[in-house]
Amino acid sequence: ISYFALILGLIMLLTLSACSKVTGISDIIVSPESTGQIFLYGEKHGIDNILDMEFELWYEYYHNHGMRHLFVELSYFTAELMNVWMQSDNNDIIDEIYNDWSGTASYKPVVKEFYEKIKRECPETVFHGTDVGHQYFSTGERFLKYLENNNLEDSEQYLLTKEAIEQGIFYYEHSDHVYRENKMTDNFIREFEKLSDVNIMGIYGAAHTGLNSLDYTKAVACMANQLKERYGDAVFSVDLTKI
Repeated sequence: ISYFALILGLIMLLTLSACSKVTGISDIIVSPESTGQIFLYGEKHGIDNILDMEFELWYEYYHNHGMRHLFVELSYFTAELMNVWMQSDNNDIIDEIYNDWSGTASYKPVVKEFYEKIKRECPETVFHGTDVGHQYFSTGERFLKYLENNNLEDSEQYLLTKEAIEQGIFYYEHSDHVYRENKMTDNFIREFEKLSDVNIMGIYGAAHTGLNSLDYTKAVACMANQLKERYGDAVFSVDLTKI
């Protein structure tokens, strides 16, 4: 049985038990008329078998259900730079981003290979980074320079990159996990509501994806919990670390 079938079955069981309006699997995930839904998958970063599941899920959503927008636990400017890379004919950009991840849980060859496989097999993927500005001093500054070199200082990308950098500076200066959780939610909502009634998939650490969970500090609702408060039954979540 494929990872995707296994996970769809789990979603169906969880959702059918929680929502009487749902009548079958097509109502939760595959119906083309069912749009504006959020499918979150919780992970532990950099784990081979979880990355394999995530790729299979995205491949299925992309090729068989028409999804193009993949939300990730990366900074806004990192995802935007990755979108530039998706249109390039080489891997120079992802090599630089990967080097910037040195010292983090993402600095593993399997993570870089995961994104390279998406570029090869799901080439119209659009990444949306909704975390605060990690690597603001490297990736962030590099993307600002890219925008400046392309005369885009007046663009929304430039404004949001500056904002993400400020978020990163604040987070690291204050080690404020509540601030980060709330900003991740705000950034997610901003990116999701830019889109016009489309389904999206999101990959985040499992600490951020529990629909009834608190954040890391147990002080506020986690990102998925806050999203559920706003979007209700349009939000689904599966913890891949428990499969």
